[in-house]
Amino acid sequence: MRIAIYDNLANNAYIQAKGFHRQGHPVDLILDPRDTFVMSDPRWEDLDIELPTDRLDASVLPDAPMPDWVRTETGGPGTGGKKLWGARKVPGVAGPLARAVRVGGLHAGPMTVDRSWVIKTLREYDVVIAYGFGPVFAALAGVPCVADTWGGDIAVVPYADETPLRRAEARLQRWGYSRCRRILLTDPRFYPHARDIGVEHLCEFIPFLVDTEKYSPGEDAELRERFLPGGEGRLVFVPSRQDWHWKGSDKMLRGFAAAARERPDVRLVCAGWGVDIDRSRALAEELGVTAQIEFLPYAVSKTRLLRYLRAADVVMDQFTVGSYGTSALEAMSVGKPLLIWLEQERFEKVFEEFPPVANVREHGEIGDALTLLLDDPGERGRLGDRARDWIIRHQGDVLVEPTLEACRAALR
Repeated sequence: MRIAIYDNLANNAYIQAKGFHRQGHPVDLILDPRDTFVMSDPRWEDLDIELPTDRLDASVLPDAPMPDWVRTETGGPGTGGKKLWGARKVPGVAGPLARAVRVGGLHAGPMTVDRSWVIKTLREYDVVIAYGFGPVFAALAGVPCVADTWGGDIAVVPYADETPLRRAEARLQRWGYSRCRRILLTDPRFYPHARDIGVEHLCEFIPFLVDTEKYSPGEDAELRERFLPGGEGRLVFVPSRQDWHWKGSDKMLRGFAAAARERPDVRLVCAGWGVDIDRSRALAEELGVTAQIEFLPYAVSKTRLLRYLRAADVVMDQFTVGSYGTSALEAMSVGKPLLIWLEQERFEKVFEEFPPVANVREHGEIGDALTLLLDDPGERGRLGDRARDWIIRHQGDVLVEPTLEACRAALR
């Protein structure tokens, strides 16, 4: 059974593919040749670097070897650069193009032509695990598809209505999901969306796979020394971007201020980018904790992120959507106590054991929980140990087999 995994937003597919290979099941990762965002490049997962936040394009990454099972379009733009009219005569493109236009209208044409390499490449496989628009391209290629989800692909794209292009993408995405053999939901909050678009019967919950071998406990004395001269004090790290609506960054800052005012040796290091970075800086000044906070003036690669997680005493993530992202899971895998808000009813439906986190939502709760963890190293250690154990049992390589079973079922 030849398996391809398509689309690599946030490197979730690359991490998943590594897990398959560790378990002795070779798969290929097919990159979206039009996605040039640095965080979709496998090198971002493996390199130990920092980049200015205004230069987050993959073209600025240094050369680095990648596994031979990572595939991307080579030799220039190919069919994607041709005019839509001329593309109708290109072998392997005309049929998918006509089908896409029938489903999504004329605005679906350019998107299909621009991914003609993807469509042709997917035909080389028996089954495709597809993120993003991958279900559309798999359907156009005529290959059985197991859709996997990173969030916006099922919670945003199928509802888009802002422009004719977005409406065409929404129609294609709904059609692509309807043609899937299985749909893997990585977050329980996606079930209502699957129900809305009529594909809930195809769905099962299989969360993101975490590389527990890489994201393992350790120390980073160099980074601790950078932020805690002499190694004295306690370090809090926030990997989430500054976004008050989606991440609750304002709640995080208010909670930190409440815990840190009487603890001058505590430092907060957090991502210094996002739509609300200026508001967050202003709030930190208003709260009187500017001297205890450093907003990183750069984005950190995933290996550098690992170093920050290891250097921290406590990690805080997000407090509005009631769920977690990959960085929160990786913090747990490193064995760090995590402050986050998870909607309890939602998670209790998919896990027999609720994730061992400091589950808090409002800034007062955040401040109280952070105070407890800052003052009690024993509690930090206990919560961190439980977090790593939970990740290994629920979101490590144990997820490879159920995902493989979904692929086998897709071929029956």
